[in-house]
This record gives sequence, structure tokens and C-alpha cells, in this order.
Amino acid sequence: MRDLLHLLHRAARAALTLALAGVTWIHLCLHAPPSARAADPLSDVHAYLDTSDQCGKCHGDDINVADPAKCRDCHRDIDRRVRSAKGYHGRIPGDVNCNLCHREHLGRSYQIVQMNVSAFDHVQTGWPLSGKHAQTECRQCHTQKRPSGRDSYLDTSPECKQCHGQFHGQGIAADLDGCEGCHNAFGWKTLNSKLKFDHQTESRYPLTGKHKTDVGCLDCHTERTPQGQLKRFGPISVRGCESCHKDPHPQGIFSGISCAECHVTEGFQQTAGFDHTSVGWPLLGAHKKEPCLSCHKWEQWAPPSKDCVGCHEDVHRGQFKDQQCSACHQETSFSDLKFDHNTQSRFPLKGSHQRVECAACHEGGHYKPIDMECASCHEKDNPHGDTFQGAACSQCHTPVSWKKTHFDHSVTGFALEARHEEQPCYRCHPSGTETEDDTRRECAFCHTQRIHGGQFPQTDCAECHKSADRWAIPFFDHTRSRFALTGQHLQQSCEACHKDGHFKPIDTSCGNCHQNFHEGQLTGACDSCHSTDLWGRVAFDHDRQSSYPLEGKHEGVECKKCHIENRYKGVETTCESCHLDVHLGAKGSDCKQCHTVAGWELNQTINHDFGAFRIGGVHDTLPCERCHNADRSKQLSGTGAECVSCHADPHFGSLGPLCQDCHTQSEFLPSTFLHNGTGFRLSGAHRFVACRDCHPNRVFGGIPKDCEFCHTDTFQTTAGSSCDHPTYCPEGLNNCQDCHTSTSFVRARPGTQCGPCKAGGVRP
Repeated sequence: MRDLLHLLHRAARAALTLALAGVTWIHLCLHAPPSARAADPLSDVHAYLDTSDQCGKCHGDDINVADPAKCRDCHRDIDRRVRSAKGYHGRIPGDVNCNLCHREHLGRSYQIVQMNVSAFDHVQTGWPLSGKHAQTECRQCHTQKRPSGRDSYLDTSPECKQCHGQFHGQGIAADLDGCEGCHNAFGWKTLNSKLKFDHQTESRYPLTGKHKTDVGCLDCHTERTPQGQLKRFGPISVRGCESCHKDPHPQGIFSGISCAECHVTEGFQQTAGFDHTSVGWPLLGAHKKEPCLSCHKWEQWAPPSKDCVGCHEDVHRGQFKDQQCSACHQETSFSDLKFDHNTQSRFPLKGSHQRVECAACHEGGHYKPIDMECASCHEKDNPHGDTFQGAACSQCHTPVSWKKTHFDHSVTGFALEARHEEQPCYRCHPSGTETEDDTRRECAFCHTQRIHGGQFPQTDCAECHKSADRWAIPFFDHTRSRFALTGQHLQQSCEACHKDGHFKPIDTSCGNCHQNFHEGQLTGACDSCHSTDLWGRVAFDHDRQSSYPLEGKHEGVECKKCHIENRYKGVETTCESCHLDVHLGAKGSDCKQCHTVAGWELNQTINHDFGAFRIGGVHDTLPCERCHNADRSKQLSGTGAECVSCHADPHFGSLGPLCQDCHTQSEFLPSTFLHNGTGFRLSGAHRFVACRDCHPNRVFGGIPKDCEFCHTDTFQTTAGSSCDHPTYCPEGLNNCQDCHTSTSFVRARPGTQCGPCKAGGVRP
């Protein structure tokens, strides 16, 4: 039995040893370094390197890490992009391990280029996709293949012609491959709003005039592909204007002459400044502005003659057949005449004749012969009839104006002066009766009295209307009337008082012109207050002529501020009748207790003596708002007359509430406190000691009067000296006055002894 148990024990130990060995082997396999294990096969593209002697092609000294420099030694195209920082790999630093993206030793079927084409961000290549490009399949642009037959995304040119071809030909002066100057990725046929192509510098044919502003590209560049696409922009053949323009001239007329000798690109009708003097006919004035075909005909380019009639119709119908047109007309304008009527005719033009149009006298273009008598033109304007038959018009009239005559009226016994001289004859001779003596020499014959309405029947007009200069009188002496004008009345027009021409009789009372604003309140005459100098400047003395004298600010107040709606009598004189009670009745109705007419806010006569509280000193200078808030709403009545009601007690109540025992309202310091009243009279040096030195923390009451309360430190500082108080006078603090005075602690009183001296010894 014992042997059996021993055998079983040995078997169990062997099984346990075998199990531990298996676990150890598995652990070593899992955690051994890669160099200690056999590597998985390379991918299919690197299968030719999957031999033990080729490891150095990818790995350096460390067999566990791929060397990126060795990768780029094989992949030269990738190396160029990394070095030039271009393309997708150009954004990667050169020392980054390629194995981070391109894993190996994962089996033959493993794809080492793990790229999600649908989710790839093309911005990372440095060439972002936009417009139609973003909708294009990758292989439409990336058509290359790797040597292994795999798709390649390298060496794809970003130039447009790489995918779209070259349609516009090869330019000589311009780069026609720069498609982005005109086209964009959102649509080939949708051109940019601003083309970058400069025809002036990038072509052999700079555009000027209408070529630049009115001609489109397709008007000259017309060659297209069979599919209808524009094929060529350059170079195109330019053989002069006829390359685009058809010659409008009859064949052979201008043979041998280039278009540019006459025409400019600003417009076909505008000439290039053909020197017309070369044909013996310089163009001047309006001729310079006329188109060629106004004078030239295609059938016969040379005009029939160089005379005016060769082009212009003779509007004078042969009246001046022996004279040159240039004698009167100019090339600037046919109607711009240089004809001098004074020297080139028998009838010099003077006065109003100079402003008359030619056709007014020369009707129907008839210029000669013509009758020069006045009646030939003014027969219809003759107001005299046969009155002056046989007399020359010039005896009275002049060409200056028909109505301005130079007849000497003084021969009639009534000389015309001033305004009379300006009047036309018919104003006084309405029936053309100039030769008959039926015009009376009275003013009323011409100037009726309708304006005065017969108010002055026996008065000579000349008494007011002094001269014939003007009917309106410059100044009437109103002192000749019952109402002399003074002050503002002198500035008024006559019509202001004499309405509708009514001059007499007229009421001279003020109310006749001025509204009575007082409505019967005042029965006295207006001039007792008002004067003619200024209506609003009254002479009323409020102090003597009313029961309410004006003082202070009231003196500068306008009348209407108190006398509302022109109410002058029975006006309340209490303050509240004009001023709002800001205290709402809390201060009573007697405003004069605090305020004066000198100023509402000054409070100069304030009476603040309410009960036990009397204000004085500095308090008199404080504004009310300092204690009663900005709106004076704070009520302090009932708070007590003690200072602590407003001021903090610096003594913390140690001296009681009666601050006035020591301080005054004029100034807080210095105080009037007398220390003798405390039972401790200040003498000697005590008089010059600050209060706080003896009363620390502002405690004034209950302070001991013994010297030791303040001078114990002085007593102790003598220890060890020749006058050692703690040693020789240990009880000295109780009777300091025996040796010392308040004048000075040292020296001691004369004749005093202490310590060893007092005991009969000698002071050390």
C-alpha cells in the first residue's frame, strides 16, 4: 500500500512538471522579441525581398524597425516629393517612419496602401478640389499605373491642359495655358467676372477705342472645333482692317490708302485728322464737324466746285449774286453773321433796332431794295392817326424806345419833371389829343382821389406829395395832426393805423389799435405804465403802486409768471400761490422761516433754533442736504439735540453726551476743557503732553492720578544706574513728589536724599 502511494505521488509530480513546462513555453513564445520569432510574409508587392539575405534592404541595425531612408532609396518618386514639400507626402517630415502608414509582414494578400478613396481629403495634397472637380471620379484624372500594375496617384499634373487639352492654340506673346485667368472649376463655359488676360501687353494687337469697349472676344476669334468649342485665340492672322471690316467705299476710290490714314478706332465716322489742306480746301469751323458724305458723294468724290453754292442752297435767291457769302456768313455757323449793318447798308441800326431779328424787317428773306421810313414797319403801332400827318416821327421818338420821346414839353407851359418825365404821352393824353389844349394841369385830372375817398377835398396835393419824384410821400409831419408820432409809432407804416386809406377822422386812443390785455382790470390811462418806446417795457413801480413790493429774485421775474392770463388785481401774495411746497406741508406755511427772496436755495435766514437745538458756527455753512438727504426727505425731529445724533463719539461715551462742555460749533479743536475740574491740575511738563499719551484708546474717565500709572517705566529704567530707584527707593512710586516735580523728572528737588544717601551713606 505504501509503495502504491509513493508511485502515485511520483506520477503527480511528473504531470505537474510537464504542465509548468508547457506554460513556460507558451509564455516565451508570446513575449519573445521579433528577432527570436519567424517573421510573417511580406506583401505581394515586396515578395521579391522576402528572403533572409534581403532584410537589409529595409532594416538597419535594428531588425525590428524599418529605416525610412531605405524606403525612400527605393521609392525615389516619393523621396522627391518629401524633399520638395509638394503633394500628399510633401507634408510629412523626412524622418517619419513609413511603416506607420504602410505596414508590412502581414501576409501576401495585405494591401500596404490603406487609402479610403471616398473619404480622402484632397486638400492634403496641396490641390483642393472645388466646383466640378469635386464631382469627378479619381481615375478620370489619375490614369497612371504602377510598374506592378496597381493604380498610381503620383505624377498627375495640375495643369488644366493635362485633362482638358489645349483648345486655344499657342500664343506668341501670351501664355494661353493659364486657363484659370478666364475659366474656373465651377463651369468651363462660365467665365470669370474679371478676366486676367491683358490684351494690351499679352498680345501683338493692343485694343483701343471701340475695339476695347464695344467688341467682344468672339467677334474676332471665330475659329471653332467640330464640336462647337472655341479653338483658337492665338496666333490669328491680322491683315489690316479688312480682316474684320468690309470696305464701304466704292472699289478703287481709295486704292493704295490704308484705312488708318482716315479712320480711327474711336468710331468709323470719326476721321484720323485727314489733312484737308492737302487738297487745297482747309476745313474750318462747322465744316470740321461734318461727315465726309455731307460734301462728297460716292458717285463723284470731288465736289463740283469749291464755292459755297457747291454745297449750300442760296437762300437769298440771287439778291447778292455779285457778293461772296463770306462777306456776311462765317464757317463757325451759317447764322453767325459778321454783317455790319452800320457800314454795309444805308440804314445804321441804333437803340432797339439792334435787338430786332433780321426777319422782322426783312420778311420773306427780302433784303434789298427796302423802304427805310418808320411807317414801313411801325404803321400798325401808330397811335396818333392823322394827328401829326406830315411830321417826321424822329421829332418825338428815337430808336432807343418808341415810348421814350424827346419832345420838349416845356413849350406847352407844363414842364415834365421826375416821374412825369418817364410817363408815356397817352397816360396824360389818353385820346391822342396832344395838339389840343384840353388837358387840365390839376393833379386830380390824372390822379383821382379814389385812394383818399374825398377826405381832403379842399387840400392841395402838394402839401403832402411834395414832388413828382414819387407819389408815396417820404415823410408826413404828423405834428400837423392831433396825434404826434413818437417812439415805436415812428417805425409803423401809415397803413398800420390808417387802414383802407382812412385818414380822418380817426380815434387816437390806444385801444383803437392795441388790444386791451387787462380786460378792464386797470382803469388808468395806458401811458401811466406803457410808453411808445416799447410796449413791453412798462414804467409801473411795483413797490409804490402795489401792496406787494418786489425784492430779491422777484425783481427779475417776468410779469406773466405771477400774473397768469393777464390777471393783475386780486393776485395771491403767499409763497404757495406761485411756488410748489416741496415739503408737502411738513414745515408749515410760513416759508420765511427758512427761505428768503434772495434765493430759494440759499437759506440765508434759516431759523434752526428748534427747542434745545441751536445751530451755529460751522453748521451755519452746511447745506440742508448734508443732514436731510439730497431731496431733503430725511426728518431729524425727535432724534435729540445731542451731537452724537449726527457725529460719532471719539471718546466712546467715556465723557458723557455733553460735547459742548469741551467743544464748540465753530471748531471741534482745540477744546475748551479745563483739566482742573477733574481734580488733577496740569502743571509743568504735563501741560505739553498730548492727551492720548495719558488717555490711551481715548479713555478719559476713571484714569488714576498716581505717578506710577504713567511713569513706572521711567522708574524701572534707573535700575543699575548711580540712582538705582528699585534698589534704593523701592517704595518711591508711592511718593514721587517727595523728590521730583512736574516741571522735570530730573534733577530731584534740592536737599532730597534717597537710597544710601538717606541712610547716611555715600552715593556710589
